[in-house]
Amino acid sequence: MAGKGVVVIDLGSGRVAAGMSGAESPKCVLTPTQQKERLRGGIYPIEKGLVTNWDNFEQLLLNTFKELGVKPEEHSVLLTQSVTNTKLNREKVVQVLFERFNVPAVCFVYTNVLSLYCTGKMNGVVMESGADVSNCVAIHQGNVMLDSIVSTDLTGKQLTKYITQKLNTPGLDFETVDEIKKTTTGLGPATEDKSYTLPDGSSLNVIPAVQKSPEILLDPSIANLDAKSIPQAIVDCIEKVRTEHGEDRAKELYGNIVISGGNAEFDGLADRVQSSIQSKMAGVNGIQVTRAVPYSAWIGGSIFASLEDFKNHVLTKAQYDREGAKAMEGKF
Repeated sequence: MAGKGVVVIDLGSGRVAAGMSGAESPKCVLTPTQQKERLRGGIYPIEKGLVTNWDNFEQLLLNTFKELGVKPEEHSVLLTQSVTNTKLNREKVVQVLFERFNVPAVCFVYTNVLSLYCTGKMNGVVMESGADVSNCVAIHQGNVMLDSIVSTDLTGKQLTKYITQKLNTPGLDFETVDEIKKTTTGLGPATEDKSYTLPDGSSLNVIPAVQKSPEILLDPSIANLDAKSIPQAIVDCIEKVRTEHGEDRAKELYGNIVISGGNAEFDGLADRVQSSIQSKMAGVNGIQVTRAVPYSAWIGGSIFASLEDFKNHVLTKAQYDREGAKAMEGKF
């Protein structure tokens, strides 16, 4: 079924990371900008973790398999999914993989679970803050506690839009501003202007107020956003667990709070989030917040797909051919 290795694909709204199981990092990363000319109308087909353009999604998968240099019919596929994924979206993705690409088996795993997997622990809270999806969920014994999910509109794209407004420079496209965000902004003090060279060779002055834009991840009111901050989403998630499952279950979470996704890459974010949570949960001891490694969901998927037990979590094409979408029930 997977004798030639499993193709691991992390389907994100800001990028697709792909590679073979057992590897330490993805072999290829496909961004919306890179894929524009290869997708009809230049439309990237994933928004908020859901497929919005099925023709282009199929093309994106084809591009992914070509980049990896593999034949899809020879490899099982592990796909990551957001905890807010829908049954309909999942069923359609499976249909495309089995009926269009003829893959032998498919498995879905939540991104939050895979990021936790990288820490070597089975219990914890994972706050995923990505380009278009930002949610927090508690995990117990490797299983998502779906009644603990807390989502927020505070995403990487929202931060990029805010920086665009602060720059107040007509003509800047989203991709350019996103690059400015990655190279000139961060947490902590900023006292001097920074110069950024635009694609046309001209220079853009990035003032300290713009450089400090990621502070909205900790305090959305700075941007007049009605959204939960990262620390507040984590606190609310833990409080849901306390209410639904009791104090002992909540205590299991304090010492392993993980921040994953693109926004986690800002230096110092984990420490700032930890301090904020400690102030919001006065009297609670043992709170520990860590930053996930880059591509943590993909790496977790690579590890999981390499385990002997992986075969017990897949849906095979033979099962799908016999039962259709009904075969997915109880699988993922």
